[in-house]
Amino acid sequence: MIAQDKCFDCLQKQVENLCLVLKPHNASSITQQIKDKLAQKAAQSRTLAPPQIAIEIYQCVEQNLGISDPFIHIKQESMVRAHSICENLLVSYPAPVLERTSSGKWSVDSMRRRLDWAIRVAILGNVIDYGSQSAFSFENADFGFKEMIFGDFCLDALIDKLECAKILFYLADNAGENIFDEVLISSLKEIYPQLQIYYALRGKPIINDLTLEDMRHPLAKGIGHYCTLIDSGVQSPGFVYADACERAQKLYDEADVILSKGMGNFECLQSHKDERLFMLFKVKCDVVAAFCGVEKGTMMLKHNVK
Repeated sequence: MIAQDKCFDCLQKQVENLCLVLKPHNASSITQQIKDKLAQKAAQSRTLAPPQIAIEIYQCVEQNLGISDPFIHIKQESMVRAHSICENLLVSYPAPVLERTSSGKWSVDSMRRRLDWAIRVAILGNVIDYGSQSAFSFENADFGFKEMIFGDFCLDALIDKLECAKILFYLADNAGENIFDEVLISSLKEIYPQLQIYYALRGKPIINDLTLEDMRHPLAKGIGHYCTLIDSGVQSPGFVYADACERAQKLYDEADVILSKGMGNFECLQSHKDERLFMLFKVKCDVVAAFCGVEKGTMMLKHNVK
């Protein structure tokens, strides 16, 4: 997805929201510099997705703040808040029980119910977002399990791919979201014990996206029981194959299923039509809503084949 006018406005608003949270002494100088940079970018030939533009914008913010990871405390708090929300959610909506057939295999119905439930839990984590135009707060966020409306819900296509899959490449998104992802990944591992799952993280801090360092948090360590964590090498808040490290590119190429989490990954990968590629995200802006032909706030499990 190529950046549009509203995308530049969104990036400007993101920086303004961050300055409101951090309250740096040079906030007005930072926001003006970003405004000038975005105006320059907007005037140039537009060939980049919004997350790619965000790299230079947040580098400028970091330099002005003298902080390499401005969202570090926000990310840590997100882990704690997400853990509490997810625990309460699982009490109210426990995992459907997996049942075996007489042959010892999981019954198709129970397996589908479990994955349907786990997908819904995982996508709720994508509600957490400090990289959008609207200021995010846990107090005002909607983590309602029953109220979700899906535009696409390509669960059957995903199950078909998983049945014979050996490698799943799972593109991570925001801090705190990993708590919800763990529910899906642990369910996948229970249903498909032969499946090797790789959880790909950002190559350096940007906005509130997850890095390997973030996964050292005590509440983040559980996911490592079910998958292998890798540094993708990607510096933008969206997976760009050309910018990924050699190992991440190799895993992407060899994967039988690629599960892309979050809107930034969608913006960077939607042009890659691939029967292995599934997008799991909440539509959070007017640009993506119009592109997908759905209303803002819609949930998507999209099979990116067309």
